[in-house]
Amino acid sequence: MTFPDFAHEPTEQPTAWLNRWLNEAEASGELNHTAMALSTLDAEGAPRVRFVLCKGVTENGLRFFTNLESDKGHEIARDNRVSVAFYWSILKRQIRVEGRLIPMDDAEADAYFASRSRLSNVGAWASQQSRPIESRDELEAAVEAVSARYGESVPRPPHWSGFHLHADKWEFWQDHPGRIHDRWVLVPDGDGWKMWRLQP
Repeated sequence: MTFPDFAHEPTEQPTAWLNRWLNEAEASGELNHTAMALSTLDAEGAPRVRFVLCKGVTENGLRFFTNLESDKGHEIARDNRVSVAFYWSILKRQIRVEGRLIPMDDAEADAYFASRSRLSNVGAWASQQSRPIESRDELEAAVEAVSARYGESVPRPPHWSGFHLHADKWEFWQDHPGRIHDRWVLVPDGDGWKMWRLQP
């Protein structure tokens, strides 16, 4: 990538920036402050987007969890290039992150799965995510059957895991009056980052 002549080192690492903005969004009372729009590519290369929850900021980006047999799971298996976007209406901020997904190891996926509510874990077994279903009753019956099969401890299904998004581009956006917003980009440069601003 060609950097503008005025590109410079950022005062803060992008992951630290994201973490701080997530904390400030939570403190401000934002509803679902960890929700992010995840865009993947389908088999024909068309974009598909849905909301998932960010479950931690990592050294290189962030992480989330999903059913690997869902539509997005199949799309990620075909092409691991994705982008995500956060938006916080109270703080009037937005972050876009682009990069590639790296599958999570079993130990990390197991640890997070064990931290979830029992009903959520039962649901991970009962739901054949993204597949057609005749009625809500069918899903509820599957939940009851799975719940009866396991005790308090529900193991992680083999089709449920997580991903690390290794970011290669970040864009931060802060609202300002008159739509004269503040936008800045951070991209890797060797062991560090380069930052510059964009026209709003």
